[in-house]
Amino acid sequence: MLQLSRILLLLAMVVSGTAIGEDRKRDSDAQKEERKRREAIRELSKKLSRRLAMPGPAPDSVFLNQRASVLLERTRKTRDPYQFDRLRRATDALLEATQRIESREGEDNDEDDRAKAARTLQRHYFRVQQAEYFAAMSGEPDAALYVPHCRSLYQQARSAYDARQFDRARRLGDAASLVVGALENLAQAAVRVPDPPRLN
Repeated sequence: MLQLSRILLLLAMVVSGTAIGEDRKRDSDAQKEERKRREAIRELSKKLSRRLAMPGPAPDSVFLNQRASVLLERTRKTRDPYQFDRLRRATDALLEATQRIESREGEDNDEDDRAKAARTLQRHYFRVQQAEYFAAMSGEPDAALYVPHCRSLYQQARSAYDARQFDRARRLGDAASLVVGALENLAQAAVRVPDPPRLN
């Protein structure tokens, strides 16, 4: 009987130790997630500060930086991991877009650059066509304001291409696509449970 009591006590200790270990692992995972959240917010904040410090930004950049600032605040307050990730990506896409718009990299425009720019702009053209759809799906009250900026960036890219500024054309086309990417992430954030939509 004494032997059985000892075995039961040992089993209880093992089960209790396992439960404590699992609790510690859960706490550790939660702490890791919180650290990752804080780091992502810190990185976005730094990026936004750099973009806001740029002298004489283009009108498209001003709009995108304002939207990124609002989205960063929403990202900061979001506790749902999926929505946090989508809002973080949307904010980052807008900040990357302004970086492309304001880039002053030198131009190296030869025939290879022309061919690359033409292929890139063709892809961006089709991406820009998705802007209205994602804006509508996002449920954002100001989503429709993104669309003219997106189209404007593509038109500027096309004008730069016509002026044989092929590197600039690619950068502006990238910026237009990044804005669409931000809208796409906002549309995904609006879906509480990720579920593939059905075709009608």
